[in-house]
Amino acid sequence: MKWEAINKKEDNTVDLPDTWLFTHYFEALNILFRVENALRVFLFAVLKTTFEEKWLDINVTSDDAEQATISKIAKQRMAQAKTFGYLGYKIPCPLMYMTSGELIRIITSDSYWKHFNKYFLGSKEIIKTKLEEIGSVRNALAHFRPIKQDDVDLIKQNARHVLSNIEACLVDMMSCANSVPTNTSDDWYKELKTLGTDHCTLSFNQSNDEKWIMITFLYNCPVIGGRGSRHYRTNRVLSIKTSSILQLFPILQGSLVFLAEELRRPIMKENGPQCGKQFKMLFSRELLNRKYKDVKTEIENVLFKISKETNLLEDDNLARGELVQGVTIRSQWKKYEDKDTGCWSFDYESLRCEVNEDDPPEYWGRIGYIEKDYVTSTEDYPWMPVSVSKSDIPF
Repeated sequence: MKWEAINKKEDNTVDLPDTWLFTHYFEALNILFRVENALRVFLFAVLKTTFEEKWLDINVTSDDAEQATISKIAKQRMAQAKTFGYLGYKIPCPLMYMTSGELIRIITSDSYWKHFNKYFLGSKEIIKTKLEEIGSVRNALAHFRPIKQDDVDLIKQNARHVLSNIEACLVDMMSCANSVPTNTSDDWYKELKTLGTDHCTLSFNQSNDEKWIMITFLYNCPVIGGRGSRHYRTNRVLSIKTSSILQLFPILQGSLVFLAEELRRPIMKENGPQCGKQFKMLFSRELLNRKYKDVKTEIENVLFKISKETNLLEDDNLARGELVQGVTIRSQWKKYEDKDTGCWSFDYESLRCEVNEDDPPEYWGRIGYIEKDYVTSTEDYPWMPVSVSKSDIPF
């Protein structure tokens, strides 16, 4: 038995062996992977916003025609997946263990359609039919039955019809590209805009439709030690264990839609690399209007704990915090070719808090650059500890 491999070329193109499947099979896999996962992200956002901390308790008809909660179905399948735990990645979100058929039944059920219908440009019957057609092609591919190029064209068209408005909503929600005006009169804003410490500052953004509020926390990572030479340095800096925020502050976990993080590229200073880490909390504006007092108290507690632990670890490098930890950053001076100048390069991935199997599903890890073509092009999905494709950043 001889398995032929892809031939990767210097210009980043590849040659497929003649014995491999026709390219429309790969195209179908790419489309189905992206459509199903975009649908999961959308489903999570709607369910979490609608049912808050009780979203896992909603009922769904499983593929076995049994009524059960999302939580129960997912726990059974997670346990089954652990039988072969050495395969693939461990994913913490229960929706990742729901089939496409179950996702469709949640969206189009008599009980829950009222929460989803405003996002679709069609009646429930039409949307259900188009999603089920996509599901039919998916099942054929999943069970290794042959598919036609016409099938690929159909899932492309149906995806455009079903997901075009959802894509726009997801991009608007996840990017929150507009600053909240400083003269905003909402009580939540007047209360929350006063928050911040010497270690952590807050900024506020909103979506174009103003339904979503992103609160961004910037933590300037203190340097607590280091050694090295003129061209190479190793430094210890403090960082935030982002996912632990949700585990330590359950009211926040129940209130927000997601928590994500983003790293700022370091700049070399005299005492070591100046690093910044952002973590972002997304809320629905409607929830903030209702629960801003509880949210404010929780954020105050987060900020106090970060400051307390930062001060502790600055005084005692061997101490350990629940939210703040020391990590190692390596820096190297690289000279430009044929020039007397150069720049510092940094290995700072240790600042990142990757997604682990024990993390709450509200922790999304890094969400990366949000493209307008999110459904077809995103490289990073929530809950996935690795990128699924190369970046297509247009700059």
